[in-house]
Amino acid sequence: MSKAMLRRIRVFITLVVLIFIILSSRLAYLQIIRYDYYWNRAENNRLRIMPVTAPRGEIYDRKGEQLVTNRPGFTVSLVDLGSGYSDETISYLSRLLEMDEQEINEKIELQNYRRYLPVRLKADVDIEIVSKIAERRLELPGVLIEVQPIRNYNYGCSASHILGYMGEGTVQDWIKEYWAELGYEYQPGELVGQSGLELAWEPFLRGKDGGVQVEVNSTGQAIREFERVEPVPGNNLFITLDLKLQQVIEQSLVEVIEGLQSEGNQYAGEAAAVVLDPRCGRILAMASIPSYDLNTFRLDFPQLVDNPYRPLVNKAIEEHYPVGSTFKMVTAMGALESGLISKTERVYCGGTVTRYGATKSCYHGRAHGSLNILEAIQRSCNIFFYEMGLRQGIDTLAYYSRQFGFGSVVGLKDIFGEKSGIVASREFKSKLYQNEPWYPAETMDASIGQSFHSITPLQLANYVAMIANGGIHYRPYLVEKVVDSEGSTVMIAEPEVLSYMEAKDTSWEIIREGMSLVTRPGGTGVLLADLPVWVAGKTGTAQVVGKDGAIPSHSLFAGYAPLEDPEIAFAVIIKHGESSGSTSIPIVRKIVEHYFGGLEGNTPFDSSRKEVILND
Repeated sequence: MSKAMLRRIRVFITLVVLIFIILSSRLAYLQIIRYDYYWNRAENNRLRIMPVTAPRGEIYDRKGEQLVTNRPGFTVSLVDLGSGYSDETISYLSRLLEMDEQEINEKIELQNYRRYLPVRLKADVDIEIVSKIAERRLELPGVLIEVQPIRNYNYGCSASHILGYMGEGTVQDWIKEYWAELGYEYQPGELVGQSGLELAWEPFLRGKDGGVQVEVNSTGQAIREFERVEPVPGNNLFITLDLKLQQVIEQSLVEVIEGLQSEGNQYAGEAAAVVLDPRCGRILAMASIPSYDLNTFRLDFPQLVDNPYRPLVNKAIEEHYPVGSTFKMVTAMGALESGLISKTERVYCGGTVTRYGATKSCYHGRAHGSLNILEAIQRSCNIFFYEMGLRQGIDTLAYYSRQFGFGSVVGLKDIFGEKSGIVASREFKSKLYQNEPWYPAETMDASIGQSFHSITPLQLANYVAMIANGGIHYRPYLVEKVVDSEGSTVMIAEPEVLSYMEAKDTSWEIIREGMSLVTRPGGTGVLLADLPVWVAGKTGTAQVVGKDGAIPSHSLFAGYAPLEDPEIAFAVIIKHGESSGSTSIPIVRKIVEHYFGGLEGNTPFDSSRKEVILND
């Protein structure tokens, strides 16, 4: 062998030995020195802790009827297998799930604090999407199909504003703080309640998630389960709502509105009604029309937003309306408590009256003749109450308005969004029109519920409840009790008195007697006279002036029943519903007939009897 060849062999052997030493050193480094690091990394790739979503608490009505429950549904999730997220995978999921790629990336960014946990992209997907993902499993690393509890609303549109819906939208800071006080720390991207009970009672409903340790393959699919921590279901809510009563009211309101629209009333389309227990503040029904289907809310959202009748607004608490003649008991109370009128004193109504340069009239200019305070309430005489308003003045009138809870929230805490409304007063006018004085003619308008007065249906129901119970303002409430998944009671609601309106017993008795006559012959609510249960109440027709002149008035009725020992107080408002006799009174009939049930002698409302109404 030549020396050159021998030299080449030696160089080759040296290189082989050197490479062997390098490889052996690297192998030793990886297997010995960095053993713990790479073992843990391999285990993290192989073993994952997969969250198990806790079933959300269910919601029941006062009779145990299940309103909201959970059902199994498929959720598409994306998990980081250690090398980040594939742009191709995100692009494909964007098309398949009909989501913007930006939206998917935002969800990923929100969950950066929980790397290696699934990023849930879309819940309740149909089986067709699941099948398409399953077919391409090997091409979609990190894409998971999870079975999760999905919220199911058993009665669709019924009580939708009360129950609320779920979502991943923005949560306001004050809500986060409220939840934190109740023990729940919100994390961005979590599916939470966005309205109604689902929002306000989120910390009680959500439960505690569990987890399961699984072995995954190279595509992130679970192939074996090791250890499981079961989730703790959320608490169940038992609410004060009477589902059947709620449905009767909702259906009746819809029928009345459809009837108005079929007659050419293009303004009609919104209505609300509240029924509560004047003995404790328990809300038995709270209807807001139009409503929306909670199960299809996300699909319907564009149409709901564009609907001119604003179905997403809870008309019972988030909207305020002119109070109309239902306000006249406030004027009566101010006059009685100030000693400005007695039960027997009479005031003459000639149909019109001119005071302070302003000419005012009764409804359609009807002349009632000589009336006492009972007859004035019964017939809703404007002239009588103009006089009572002028005698006491706007300051006294505003004072008693506030005593009845107008101008401030009633105190409902179980759902959010309650508005305070407006009390006609010098203070309010001065804010609206700087340096503009208050005129006596404006007091006349305010005394019959016109002017700046504006109330919510809940305020109106609370107002007549206070008349029924003698001045006690109970906090209205919707949640009766909270029960955990083991059946133990977590919370029971107790009646809470927020204020007490001091007034002479004789004043309460006179006002209640006047309201009792409203539904007797000669009263504006005579169409309720044939009910075996005596209803005390007050009709109202709140006039509205639009840009093109007068438009259909709002129809109102507020009252309670039975006359002796009242069990329910209620308020009905039909926006642009015209005469209360043809719209709101039929709703009251349905409320009373259903609640007291099995009444004999009830007759269905006959629209041909409209002429019986003597006033508003």
